[in-house]
Amino acid sequence: MRREKISNIECRTSNVEVIPTSSFIIRYSLFIILFFVSSCNTEPPKINFGKDLCEFCKMTAMDEKFGAVLVNKKGKALKFDSGECMINYLKTDRNFEAEKFLIINYENPGELLDAEKAFYIHGGNLNSPMGGNLAAFKTHEAAEKFQQELKGDLILWSAVAGLNF
Repeated sequence: MRREKISNIECRTSNVEVIPTSSFIIRYSLFIILFFVSSCNTEPPKINFGKDLCEFCKMTAMDEKFGAVLVNKKGKALKFDSGECMINYLKTDRNFEAEKFLIINYENPGELLDAEKAFYIHGGNLNSPMGGNLAAFKTHEAAEKFQQELKGDLILWSAVAGLNF
């Protein structure tokens, strides 16, 4: 031990260097790995109907048959009360780089579909929240079945992205 005097206070310090043990390093490494794995959420964000506000029109998302979510590369999710609000948002915010386009399955409310792979009914007897009258379906067969009932046009994402609402 050596003694040092610092402004009238005598301190004793040791020349012993503390070296982390291998068990400490392993535990610390496991903690870091678990932290990063737990923070990687691959679940699509859920729309909390009756609570979440639409990012475009600022109305509360209410109808569980309609709704959409955009997710960027950092995981930031923007929620919409309808597919048409999501399309309108994409046309106005050129800086938001979406990685995922998700839309509610009309046939199975609450289920989010990849909007680029979904099949859509547009127009007819549909009454979506913002009046764009757009509904998404998981399969072509489901869209055809509902097309008979709803009397709208069956279209794909490429057509939806070009619609003016």
